[in-house]
Amino acid sequence: MDWSLWLGLIVFLIAVGIGAFYLYRFVARTRKDFRAHQPALRVTNLSALSAGEMLTLTPELENVGRGVAYDCVLQLGGWEGNFAIRTVYPHGPRYRKHAVSIVLAPDAPIRAKPISKGYLRLAYRDCWGLTYECWYPVAQVQSVGTPLYNIHIDLTQPELTEPNPSFRDMRKLLRSRPLHE
Repeated sequence: MDWSLWLGLIVFLIAVGIGAFYLYRFVARTRKDFRAHQPALRVTNLSALSAGEMLTLTPELENVGRGVAYDCVLQLGGWEGNFAIRTVYPHGPRYRKHAVSIVLAPDAPIRAKPISKGYLRLAYRDCWGLTYECWYPVAQVQSVGTPLYNIHIDLTQPELTEPNPSFRDMRKLLRSRPLHE
C-alpha cells in the first residue's frame, strides 16, 4: 500500500474524532442549558391538623429547580377542590414557599369511603408551555372509633412525568426563549 493512502486515512480519522468530540460537547451544552431553564416544583413539607372530625392538610410547595413554574395546580383525589398558583419562582429574589390548606370535612369522599388509588397531583408548565406532573401516593388509614379515614401522603417517592424533547426540539425552544426572562 501507498504511504500517502495511509497518511490520508489517519488524517481523516483524526478529523472525524475531533469533529465527534466537538459535536458531543455541543449536544451536552445544549442539554445543560435546557435543564437550566426547567422548573422542579415539589411538595417539601406536609402538616396535618385534626380538630374533631375535620382534617386539615397543609402541603408546602417549593420550586427546587432553576426555571420558573407557571400555571401550577394542586389536586387531591377524593377532594372536591383544587389550588392554583399562577407563578412559582426558583431560589432568588422572588422566591417564596407556598402553603396550601386542604380542609377535609367528614363527608369528603376521601375520608368517607375507601378509594382504590389515592394521589396528590401537582401539575405545572415551564416557560415554553411544556407540562410537568408530580404524583404523590396517598394512603387511607381507618380511624379508631370512627368510620372516617385518615390520610397519609408519601412525599419521599413521587412519580414524575416530565417532557423529554429531542435535541432538535431543545435547540428550537432555547432559540425561541425571550431574552428578558
